Amino acid sequence: MGSVWAQKLVNVGAEHGFTVSTAESCTAGMVASLIADIPGASEVLRGGAVTYCDDIKHQVLGVSEETLERYTAVSNQTACEMACGSRRLFSSTVAVSLTGYAGPGGGTPEDPAGTVYIGIDSVRGTRSMRYSFTGSRNEVREQAAEEALKLVVAELDAL
Repeated sequence: MGSVWAQKLVNVGAEHGFTVSTAESCTAGMVASLIADIPGASEVLRGGAVTYCDDIKHQVLGVSEETLERYTAVSNQTACEMACGSRRLFSSTVAVSLTGYAGPGGGTPEDPAGTVYIGIDSVRGTRSMRYSFTGSRNEVREQAAEEALKLVVAELDAL
């Protein structure tokens, strides 16, 4: 059984000619994979970048070194810059980004394990939301991926 949200994303994207791209850190390609599981995904999914380390976030997506130093890789600012970089790199209608601490270790007092920032970029602008997920490492990653798909569907519906 695939993701209901990935199915909706492919349906809406294909119906309206919209495309989607991803920039993933903590989910390591899970969002793109969930989309690719759906028949017809090739009409919608432009590509994805797994940018697990700061250097690659900077080199591939154009996240500024200043942002990474000042706010860290797990922040609203980085999520926004990752989404912008993905949309620019893949020339997509909407880009989604995820960066966070899947756990069980890592995190900070302000952003403990389970904290994930999800960014969205489209012609409507760029924004990022902070989430606190619970469970095992994989459960956090799965919850974050599903939430990212929901956000993309909402963005596509708003266009």
